Amino acid sequence: MASTKLVIRSDRKNFGKTTIYVQYTHRSAKKKFSTGFSIEPERWNSEAGKPIGNTKEIQDFYTRLLVVKGRIDQIVQAAILAGEDPCFALVEERLKKLPTSAAQTTDLTRPEPANKKDFLQLFAEYIDATSASKAHGTVKHYKSTLNHLKAYAAARSLKLTLPQLDTNFYHDWVKFLTKELALTNGTANNQIKRVKVVMSYAVDKGLTDNMAFRKFKLLKHTEADITYLTQNELQTLFEADLSTEPRLAKVRDLFVLGCTTGLRHSDFSNIHPESVENDQLVLRTVKTGDWLRVDLNQYSRTILERYPTGLPKLSQQKLNEYVKELGQLCGIDKSTLVVHYQGSKRVEKRVPKYTLLSSHTGRRTFVTQSLERGMAIEVVQKFTTHKDIKTLMRYAKVADEQKKLQMGKAWG
Repeated sequence: MASTKLVIRSDRKNFGKTTIYVQYTHRSAKKKFSTGFSIEPERWNSEAGKPIGNTKEIQDFYTRLLVVKGRIDQIVQAAILAGEDPCFALVEERLKKLPTSAAQTTDLTRPEPANKKDFLQLFAEYIDATSASKAHGTVKHYKSTLNHLKAYAAARSLKLTLPQLDTNFYHDWVKFLTKELALTNGTANNQIKRVKVVMSYAVDKGLTDNMAFRKFKLLKHTEADITYLTQNELQTLFEADLSTEPRLAKVRDLFVLGCTTGLRHSDFSNIHPESVENDQLVLRTVKTGDWLRVDLNQYSRTILERYPTGLPKLSQQKLNEYVKELGQLCGIDKSTLVVHYQGSKRVEKRVPKYTLLSSHTGRRTFVTQSLERGMAIEVVQKFTTHKDIKTLMRYAKVADEQKKLQMGKAWG
């Protein structure tokens, strides 16, 4: 596997400045190509492969290094796509054919000038290049952001190029998202984050030295309240007589399964009879690729027994639509306050709880109720495969029912 990284010579630390190289690894062998730049060894972070510090001067210097590295990356990728072996000799030969060397110019001529690179095209290329390593849902989110960018470019009658993604773009992009598309600040922040990811990708590829995107700030927003079913609401759904509503009965079973296992829609959709081993569900999660063993309980066991040949199939979009209908039918209609920001405007409204239900409510219900019922947060983490326990601490804050019970037991 071919790879590159920025390094300095470890045997020259007592000789003042040392040369910075692009180390190219191919078939376990390594070759160093000079970038034409040098640095004092004590100012180099060998683990990160970058200069130490965050000043504008250092950031600009690092950008020039990434451009040099990007030239070699492009040569290697082009060779692979052409069915050629990107050996050391090939890379060295094609580097010599480039119009200027990294040491001769700070402009660092690129195969395609940055001012001609279409950002929308680059965004689509990024999606294609990374889709194999991203979950299906994540790819859909990036495609949604690309559609918003296309709508923005059409509304402004402009072609978005890499140099144009500056602070003026940022402010107008935020205005477009929050005012013209009426997105909440939380949703707008997701669009901003994805633009920054793709711009970082462009820098890594040596396509631009435009670093203005690093100053794109996220908007103020309220952390979304956790919508989950109470124990009574879950029991109401589980026991509901839906014999006259077979469609909603299947929706109920899938939703309750999510509520009592903590599985995402992408995971319980892949359950088949062979997934059950020794009273456990055994599967590899779609989002993270982790192997997971979920112990069955009275709810999940009953639901799986209803479908000996396999669970019903339902897309996440349809489940999100039908579960609201199910909640309304079963009387899950408590008035719920929803608060969000659009730009600087705070928006409050009250809605029936069933309008907030989605497939992910099941996962939130599992976490919150598990904590309320006394399950240790570390055990919950093993079932949900959350990497960061801080995420789960949000749920611990809302487990007030259990907190009140414990106070009553202790103090009367």
